[in-house]
Amino acid sequence: MASSSLLPAVQAALSSAATLGYNSASAAHDVYEGYVLTLLVQAAVAQGWSWSLRDGSNAPTTKAVFRLGPGRLPSGNFTHVHLSQAGKASLEAHIGVKVAGKSPVVHEFDLLVVPEVVADHCRKTNTDPTHTNTVVHAEAKYYGGNLSLPIGRAVVGLAVDCGLVTSAPFIARSVLVTNQNGATVEKLIQHYGVSFRFLITPSNPTGEYHLVQLFRAML
Repeated sequence: MASSSLLPAVQAALSSAATLGYNSASAAHDVYEGYVLTLLVQAAVAQGWSWSLRDGSNAPTTKAVFRLGPGRLPSGNFTHVHLSQAGKASLEAHIGVKVAGKSPVVHEFDLLVVPEVVADHCRKTNTDPTHTNTVVHAEAKYYGGNLSLPIGRAVVGLAVDCGLVTSAPFIARSVLVTNQNGATVEKLIQHYGVSFRFLITPSNPTGEYHLVQLFRAML
């Protein structure tokens, strides 16, 4: 069941949507992905981007229907966020889509931002975006307790196979976002250039601020 604070936060942030694909019975981890998406939208607005909801054919919509499990970008009539800004290539933010890595493995990204031209190509050719197209990637993990080390290993494996490993002074393109703590996980993933933002919930505006600032830097 969705957290009592998560669903209202998503509803408030996406107030232009007449309907949402979530309700009070939706799994909290699914709604958490939508919540992280709204923080990305907040960051985009702060950076001068305009946003709108688009359906599976990239047409404007007022009905937000987000994936509740792994899926493919060109499949299904699911909602994404379209970002536009004068003088810049338009972007799309998707939840729960598969991305082809360096190996034959296809990974699920909880949040993926790609250029609109790439997403259009995927829709037209029924193909998945590749790791080289990633503008922003976030893993959104909602748990009842602190993160365990295997989660960190999984995030590192994804980052390595998808070329998201970065080192200073470059801005990371990948971030693990969670409602919990996880000091050991943080040490592991940051060693491989993946950012970590913890205790991210609607009741922690300081945490939200730091994630929004990171998303702003990524954009």
